[in-house]
Amino acid sequence: MNSRTTLRWVVLLAVVAALPVAEALAQEGIRTYDEELRVQLDKERLRASGFDAGGWFSFAYMRYDDSVARRRRDLRRYELRGWANLSLQGGAHQFYVRGLLNYDDWDSGDNPINGRGDDFNEDIERAWYKFDFGKLMQYQTGKPPRSSFSVKVGRDFTTIGTAFVLSMPLDQIQFRANVHDWHFMALLGKTIKDSNNIDGSELVSHKQDRCFYGFELAYRGFSRHRPFAYFLTNIDHTRPSMRDPLMQRYDYSSRYLGIGSTGTLFTSGLSYSVEAVGEWGQTYSEGPLPGQDRICAMALDAQLAYQFRVQTKPRIMAEYIFATGDSDRRTSTNSTVGGNRWSTKDRAFNAFGFRDTGISLAPLISNIHIYSAGASFFPLEKIRLCKKMEVGSKVFFYQKDKAAGPISDPMAAGDAAWLGCEWDVYCNWRLTSDLALTARYGVFMPGSAYDTRDKTCRQFLYTGLVFNF
Repeated sequence: MNSRTTLRWVVLLAVVAALPVAEALAQEGIRTYDEELRVQLDKERLRASGFDAGGWFSFAYMRYDDSVARRRRDLRRYELRGWANLSLQGGAHQFYVRGLLNYDDWDSGDNPINGRGDDFNEDIERAWYKFDFGKLMQYQTGKPPRSSFSVKVGRDFTTIGTAFVLSMPLDQIQFRANVHDWHFMALLGKTIKDSNNIDGSELVSHKQDRCFYGFELAYRGFSRHRPFAYFLTNIDHTRPSMRDPLMQRYDYSSRYLGIGSTGTLFTSGLSYSVEAVGEWGQTYSEGPLPGQDRICAMALDAQLAYQFRVQTKPRIMAEYIFATGDSDRRTSTNSTVGGNRWSTKDRAFNAFGFRDTGISLAPLISNIHIYSAGASFFPLEKIRLCKKMEVGSKVFFYQKDKAAGPISDPMAAGDAAWLGCEWDVYCNWRLTSDLALTARYGVFMPGSAYDTRDKTCRQFLYTGLVFNF
């Protein structure tokens, strides 16, 4: 290959690489909305016995600043969901299925994935069968057993610990057992076809193909605390979507060991959550290399929240998130291309969980310190229509762990540690039992890690309406 041909490939890769970066930054902000909607939908109460069915229609409008393409993008999302549930013998046997029709209406040229205006998708979001031995014994004897177990097979949303490391839908087999004050969970699962890849390299498929297996052990014998520990393994089967002309190889297979606790401190109004995670495994570094390098990383999350027992139900919270980074990664903390330098340990933490890190910057939890605080209340609870209208605000401060290393936003290319701050405001309003409205606006103000031309404030706005039928 002559020098001119090599130059053409390098230029091509550089241009094409901007597409997954723009897509990833958009998806992280949109995922915050999706996560809030998922939590709302998963609270649906299912009958203990018999057949039940229903659905939701939701509409969301999103407008955000794309820092990579230097443009504002607009998205209107329409989603129709239908579900059915069958419970037999007091819930001992349970069958559940939920389907989704999704239509994304982008303004012309705004779609960061393909540049088109529209996307239409259909999917089976949930489809599982669960056998609960404890409920079977209670149904037959009328008394709850001291020990029980359950098995779930199918597609369902899955977390481990406090969802810091794993928070996604999986096709899985999940086993749970309760013995006295001990709770045990084991899982074996596989990512579904629409799961976004954490590796942002262009030539790797945008949809990851990974297998997970792990277990969690929790103790429930304390009145105010629930300590836990878990182990999780990720095996990467994702393959490049096309032949890499530079012979780059891809594989990010990792393991996680986590410990933590949730509960209350001093009073039932003060809740806490803390989780520490160690990560190790193997990954290919950047370049046409025959072998893999070691992963050696860690992360920490700690949260406090206090609920005042007065009118308007004011609530305050604070959170600290930390994840190690790697100073010799070139341009990306979560990609193979632009990632770890060969023959060195990769110290950048990367996982598959979720935390609210702000909707405008929405950084991945890698090479970062995040300090956040927030408050919310129900200002009009004496008015019947507005009784369940919650308004609140959160502020985020961002700093690199390794000043010379990158974060998930490639625009933060400077060697300075200070990334900036973000201010979000939101409103969650349940107008009736069947109708809910949500809105959130965030503005990110870049810090010294950004170049002067990239220091324009970024904004992200979404509004959503959910109708239950």
